[in-house]
Amino acid sequence: MKNPVFNQIKQYRNVFILTPVLMIISGILETMIPLITTHIIDDGISAGDMNAVFYWGKIMLVLALGTLIFAFFGYLTSAKASSGLAANLREAVFEKIQSFSFADLDRFGVASLVTRTMTDVTNIQNTAQTVLTSFFRTPVAVIYALYLTTTLNRRLSFILLIGVLIITVFLSLIIRITVPIYQKVYGEYDRLNGRIQENVTGIRIVKSFVREKDESESFDEPAASVRQGFIKVEKLQALNNPVMMIALEFCFVGISWIGARYISAGDMTTGDLAGFINYAFQIMTYISTLVLSFVQVSASFASFARVREVLITEPSIKEADEPVASIQDNSVEFDHVSFRYGRGGGLNVLDDICLKFAPGEMIGIVGATGSSKSSLVNLISRLYDVTEGSVKVGGKDVREYSMAALSDRIAVVLQKNVLFSGTIMDNLRWGRKDAGYDECSKACAMACADTFIEEKENKYDEYIEQGGSNLSGGQRQRLCLARALVRKPGILILDDALSALDNETEARILHSLKTDMPDVTKILITQRVASIHDADKILVMDKGRVNGFGTHEDLIKTNEIYRDLCGVS
Repeated sequence: MKNPVFNQIKQYRNVFILTPVLMIISGILETMIPLITTHIIDDGISAGDMNAVFYWGKIMLVLALGTLIFAFFGYLTSAKASSGLAANLREAVFEKIQSFSFADLDRFGVASLVTRTMTDVTNIQNTAQTVLTSFFRTPVAVIYALYLTTTLNRRLSFILLIGVLIITVFLSLIIRITVPIYQKVYGEYDRLNGRIQENVTGIRIVKSFVREKDESESFDEPAASVRQGFIKVEKLQALNNPVMMIALEFCFVGISWIGARYISAGDMTTGDLAGFINYAFQIMTYISTLVLSFVQVSASFASFARVREVLITEPSIKEADEPVASIQDNSVEFDHVSFRYGRGGGLNVLDDICLKFAPGEMIGIVGATGSSKSSLVNLISRLYDVTEGSVKVGGKDVREYSMAALSDRIAVVLQKNVLFSGTIMDNLRWGRKDAGYDECSKACAMACADTFIEEKENKYDEYIEQGGSNLSGGQRQRLCLARALVRKPGILILDDALSALDNETEARILHSLKTDMPDVTKILITQRVASIHDADKILVMDKGRVNGFGTHEDLIKTNEIYRDLCGVS
């Protein structure tokens, strides 16, 4: 199968095949029961033959038990198949998300990816179970039932056929109208999840500014949009039952009126008419089930398309056909680099950057907010790819290396630190799974994190809540830095990663990095100019361009922006 959603059936192919077989057999057995009713009435009751009643009654009982047994196992296998598909889909979507670059994540949005992984996959799971249990069984049962009605009375069977056609045409119209509505509703789900995620993440800010009421009001708009979309769909679906009842009454009136005339003329027995009426009930019940199934399937078309979009998306950042696995040294070079966000047009946020950082240098980067400092360093580790030019590490374009090689050589510590639920040691070993206690403790000492860790009751086994909510901002920053140092990187990028620390602690950390890691190229983005006076080189960024690059002493003499940042007139 080429469809990426269907490909996730994988190891459940057998139950996907077995379920429809079981359900079809169940449907055929159930469809034969009304035919047995005609024999009970004509051969038994009307003829006064109780032996015939018992004989056909036992056959009916066997058919009923067979229907129950095959349906029971059919529902069991359908549950296994649909839940297995959902599990594989979630795993595939999650794995695909891991391969996305920052640009891909920006395009989809976090809230949308959460909705697609959870809500949309659940819709597909429910639809898969419905399809397996109804979409094969019901049409076969209807066709077989219609065939059996022709054996009772061919002309009366046309009345049932007309009723089936009426419902089929109506069903097609409903699906055609509801599918676009569902697509819009699930788009609103993304907005709704986005509001929830943003609010929960920033709940401390919301409460500190007493904005609970305003946030609730801003939540009402996407919530109301989702509600209105579902109401619109339900209004359309509410027509199902009236149409079903009209078609059913039409069939019963026609069958009863014409059937009574046939009985009077001796062209039809009472048992045949009773069986025919039973088939009418049965067929309309089948059709009603099929209508509900079609409605559910139409609702899942939007989910199917949204999940498929994630799975077929090719990551914007790819490895070379023959990637280089080793990096010669820790030098960094920007060769006429320009960069813009997004895949389309727009203005460059970096424009014709030419720079060289020698191995082991400490580089400070300063500039006004919005001068694209973070955008610049994100290109080194290929969080984004350049639009023009090239970024080189160890003399080669970063696009020539394997992602694993870059990941092993470059460690990035962001201002917005993320810690995961687990122990302190668990979080440190995100830097390297096989890191020993001594390596972790040494990294913590360099990051000045050992002092607060030793004060914890369980030391390195102290449990950290999700997001590090039971640590202070400075503790989180130091622990994230230690996690990066555990990797023993060749290039260390600190993107305003020490902003929550006091001046003394920051100075100790920077001194330790410079003296204890002489071969590591250290790139530090900071708002505290005093922190980088001793850096080997200082880069001044302004509106996506290099405004100055040199030592503190050189820039104080020659660079106006740097003098302003230092408070020197």
